[in-house]
Order: sequence, then structure tokens, then C-alpha cells
Amino acid sequence: MLWLITDVDTEFDCVRFSGKPKYPADPGLTDGVPHFLEFFAEYNIRATFHIQEQSNPEQSILLRYPQVYEAVKQYGQEVSVHVHVKQADYNTRNSEITAAVNRLRDNGYNISSFKAGWYFSTESTIRVLEELGIAYDCSPLKNSVVGSTRWYDMPDSPYHPSYEDITKVGNARLLMIPITNTRLGITVHENKDYEMELMKRGTEALVAAAEKMSEPVILYFSTHSWKPIEADGSGFRDWEVKRRRDFFSFLSRYEIKSLTVSEAGRLWEEGGYRPYFLNLPDLLGSYRSPFNPLRHFWLVKNVLSRLYTVKYYVLGEP
Repeated sequence: MLWLITDVDTEFDCVRFSGKPKYPADPGLTDGVPHFLEFFAEYNIRATFHIQEQSNPEQSILLRYPQVYEAVKQYGQEVSVHVHVKQADYNTRNSEITAAVNRLRDNGYNISSFKAGWYFSTESTIRVLEELGIAYDCSPLKNSVVGSTRWYDMPDSPYHPSYEDITKVGNARLLMIPITNTRLGITVHENKDYEMELMKRGTEALVAAAEKMSEPVILYFSTHSWKPIEADGSGFRDWEVKRRRDFFSFLSRYEIKSLTVSEAGRLWEEGGYRPYFLNLPDLLGSYRSPFNPLRHFWLVKNVLSRLYTVKYYVLGEP
């Protein structure tokens, strides 16, 4: 059984440039979102739009671009909340996430899922989301490190985390739904000739794993509202659009159930499925130069990822 979760981090374009915009507008929101909605309708894809909201009204898409919410609702896709918080502590996260969720609920949006900006969710996030009645957190990006969180030894499936360590299985009510293992390379990221081949091989690895499992195996494809837009904001990146089309056309050959985040989370819990680990290949490393650290997974996981967390503690940046 293979499930497909597709999402779009729907955020201000300045996030693309680490807060230093190269153009004054937000074509990712005004052009990218309608493009994705039409694309998903064409391919009959259920999708979740994690839409950025912050306590600062100037960083509220609802207040500045209400048409984004209206369009997502019109197409029948899921609205989720997407909040960028650099601090790991409970008070800061509670303030930012609560302000965002309350703003949406006050305007009629019944939010049940969340995704952290930069994939930086923490143990304190669990408390905040549970207090708000949010059921699903899709922040984990397996085999990556963000801020103080190392998403390495977590399951390959949805799981209820530990209150002491968000990457471990525990007794929290919140359900974590991980994005597909980064080492499988299932993402439209670079205009490299090998990327489509890598995406196909990653998909085939999950299909093979699903054939051996009684539980659903999830292919979680994640992108951003600004991803199809040229870096100077001048129009669409033709290579990105073509690669995404080629990939979803490739997926159509398999029997895959397309679900929003909340639909997948609900079905997972109704099915009583338990978390699991998959023996998946390190495909990404095989496409890197021997001199590129990303080729050597042991080095990345055990050494470089720990050094990266030092950057967070020193600079306070995810």
C-alpha cells in the first residue's frame, strides 16, 4: 500500500532569500499558488498548503493576500498553518503559533495540521500544538538537521513522539508525519540532469518497500510556493515545471492513494498502524562527488550534523 502526500510551503518570497528579497512582490503567492492549484487539479492530486502566518500582521498571508486562502478553499485542498520560529523555547513558540492559529480560526479556518518553517520543530512545539488541538505536525525531514533538531534516527513512518525527544517514539497525542527521506532525492531542487533519474529511483525504492509491508508506505513530496518562479521574479522556471510534470506523470504508472496531510493522519490512526523503520538505499550519495561530504552518509550523520547544531547554539539560526 503506497500513499502520496503532496504539500506546498506557501510563504512570503523573502524566505527564499533568507529575509533579503531580490524583488518587491510575492509572485510565489500571486502566481505560484494558482499554478500549483491548477496543476494538482490536472493530475487529480490531493494537496496541503501550509500557509505562513506570524504574530506580526505584516507577515500574515491571510491579511495581505486573502485570495490565497480563497483559492485553496475553492479548489478543495487543505489549509494548514506554517510558522517560522528560530527559537526553540516554549514561550516564543507558543506566542507565534498561537497567534497564527487563532487568526485563522477566527476567520473560519479549522486548522488541524502544522508545518514548522525550516522544518524546525522541537519538544516545546509538541506542547503548543497539543494545547491548540492541532493533530498533525509534518515538519520532520528525515536525514537532515535544523537548528537543535537532528532528524536522523526517527521512523520512516508517522509516529507519536516522545515529550523528551521529538525524534523518538513516545506517548504524545500529536502525530508526526515525516517528509520522505532526503537521501532518496525525491524533490525538484536543482536543474541537474541526474535529478529526474534520482527521483524515479527513490520512488522505485519506496514501491519495493511497500510491497513487503502491511502498513502504508508514504511518499511525501514537498515543495514551495516560490519554487516554480525564477530567482529574479521574472516568470516561471520552465525546467522546474517540466520536471514536476514528468515526475507526476511517472507516478501515474503506480497504484498510489493521494491524500492531504489530515486525511493521511486520520487514516493512519484509524488503521491502528504502528511506526516502523525501512531499510532504504542512500541514493543521493551515489550522485555526489567523492569530495562532497553529502556522498558520505556516516560522516554527515555522525559528525557534520552535530557540528551544524553548534551553529544554532552560537548564532541562533536554523
